[in-house]
This record gives sequence, C-alpha cells and structure tokens, in this order.
Amino acid sequence: MDNNSISNRRQMWGNLSLFAACLILTVLLWNEHEWYEAIVPYATLISFVFLAVTFFCYVPVKTAITDRYFLLTAAACGVAAVNLFIVDSGKGAWLTAADLLLVIYLAGRIRFGNTFIILFCVYIGFYFFYWTFDVKGYFKGYNTNYGGLVLITGFVFAVTGLIKLYEGLKDTEKHGSRFLFAFILFMFAWAYNIISWYRSRCALLGLVVFAILLLIPGRVWKNKVFYTVLTLAMTAGSILISLVYVWLGRYARSLDIKLFYKDIMSGRDEIWSDLWSAFSRAPITGIGSSYRINVVWMGGIFEVHNGLLDILIVHGVIVFAVTFVLLVRCLAGLREAAASDLVARSAVSAVFAILAVSFMENCFIVPPFLLCTLALIAIARSV
Repeated sequence: MDNNSISNRRQMWGNLSLFAACLILTVLLWNEHEWYEAIVPYATLISFVFLAVTFFCYVPVKTAITDRYFLLTAAACGVAAVNLFIVDSGKGAWLTAADLLLVIYLAGRIRFGNTFIILFCVYIGFYFFYWTFDVKGYFKGYNTNYGGLVLITGFVFAVTGLIKLYEGLKDTEKHGSRFLFAFILFMFAWAYNIISWYRSRCALLGLVVFAILLLIPGRVWKNKVFYTVLTLAMTAGSILISLVYVWLGRYARSLDIKLFYKDIMSGRDEIWSDLWSAFSRAPITGIGSSYRINVVWMGGIFEVHNGLLDILIVHGVIVFAVTFVLLVRCLAGLREAAASDLVARSAVSAVFAILAVSFMENCFIVPPFLLCTLALIAIARSV
C-alpha cells in the first residue's frame, strides 16, 4: 500500500471520528432533556477525545512538532492551564479552550468527500425538522434559547445540503432544480416562523446573517476588503457588542425596545458589566469559571452568554489573542472557496451565522455546535 493510500485511509478514520463525536453528542444532548443534564458536564471531554483521534489521523507527530501554528496552539493551551491554577478556577474550563484551539487548528486540514458532505448535511439538517415538529424548547425541558441554537444549526446544514442538490440538478433536471430552489426559499420563511415561535432572538440574528450573506454575489466575496471587514465584524464584533451593551445599560436604561415580546437588553448588560469589572482586575490570567456573578437574578451562576468573550474573560488576554489570531487566519482561508462555489458560500455563510449567534450565547465554543462549525468549514474546503 503506497503512502497516499495510507494517508487517505487515515483521513477517512479522522472524518469518521468527527462524525462519531457529532452523532454521540447530538443524540445525547438534542433528544431528551434528562440525557442533556446528565451528559453536558462531560461534553467538552467527549469532544476532546474524538478531536484528538481526528488530529492524529490528519497530522503526523513529526509534522506537528515542527509546525509553528501547532506550537502556538499548544502554548495557548498551556497558558490556559496555568491561568486556571493561578485563579483557582474549575479545571474543566480548560477543555473549552483546548477544544476550540484544536478545532481551529484542524479546520485548515480536514477534507470531506461527497459521502461525508451529504452525511453531515442530512444528519445535522434533520434536527431542524425534528425540533420544528417536536417542540422541545417550550414543553420538553429545554431553554427556548437553546432550542433556537439547535434550530439555526440544523437549518444551515439543511440549506447547504439542498443547495448542493440544487447545484447537481440545475444542469440536468431543470424542472426539479426550479422546484428545489422554490423549496429553499420556503425554508427561510419556515425557519423564521419556528424561530419566532421559540422567541429566540440569537437564532433570528443568525438567520438574518445567513440569508444576507447568501445573497451577496461571488465577486463581492472575492474582494479582500469586504471579506476582512466581515471577518473582523463576526469575531472582534463579539467583544465590541458586549461593551456597547454595558454602555447602553449605564446610560440608556430608558431604552424600551422589544423583540419577540422580550426586552432587547435581556439583562446581558448587567452580566457583562459585572464580568468586565472583574476581568479588569485580572486581564492576564482571566477570572476563571468559578467566579460567582454578582447579578441577583443569576443566582451566582457563571454564564458569559458570548462565545469569544468567554475565552477572554475566563482565560485572559494571552489565550484570547492567540485564539483570535488563529481564528481570523482560519476564516481568511475560506474566502476563495466562498467566492467561487455556491455550496462553499453557503457553508461559509453558515459559519459566520453561528459566530453571529455567539454574540449572545456561548454557541460557537461549546459542543456539539463547535464540532458542527468544524464540519461546515470542512465542507467549504472540500467542494
């Protein structure tokens, strides 16, 4: 067996490991709330184990120890571990940072064949329909915002899969492709309807971002200035929006804007104000995950409600800076694919939609959403 055959075989096992992680975690977290409560404390550990398998399938050890980006990733993981000991944090928080850094590192390496693209789109896309007809957000124990996260994640996979089918039909089966195009448009109306029923504002933000980006033509995606602004808006923007909310909470309390019958501020201004205050006293190490939030109605529960802000607040500026630089580099590598192929554009738009959702929830950095984001990046790189 030649080296290429061995490499392809190893990569197939790496892809199977990633799909197995998504399968196990979605089954356990997205079906029964009792299962969710039992498994969610171990979800980052489960993700880490399967990501490690995928890593060793894709990256030879000799390559890793001479790769500056892997060394930077490993160094950030090391700093995160040290910081958690310094601030006496819950040590499980390390897995959140390690999983994210490992996903970003792997994102530039994983490739899918058509079988895996279809498998991920069909399986994850199924949950959009499942959570539409079996409304878990209200009656089955799940938080309605969590329901919105499942819905938008399933939706972007379903649409990406339908666009792939549409691209395959449009040159050979004109009538079928026209029907499929109409159905994709109907899907957006359907998604808005069920997301508004769940009253999930973060999912609505993701839906709007996904729809707008899909409408932008390839020649605009190819523009480096546009793509750079978009990338920074969807990454650094998560930090900026928390500061804007803190400012609004202090100086515009009379602001009375509601979305889905809920106050647009939602108390996040209070949470983020408290977290920024605590972080300002320990910016290098971060405050860890054992910090008790000083907001009465939170009951001391630690929840950042913002993916990248969580990395900054919990792990400090060094870990955040490395994560941010590697993430922006990873996203920059998707520009050409998004500009040249509609399926890739859908997958990249979906990644940015999940990042937008993470402005208001941890979505992007926690499993299984983090693994789904990795799958979307792999789809964009593979078509």
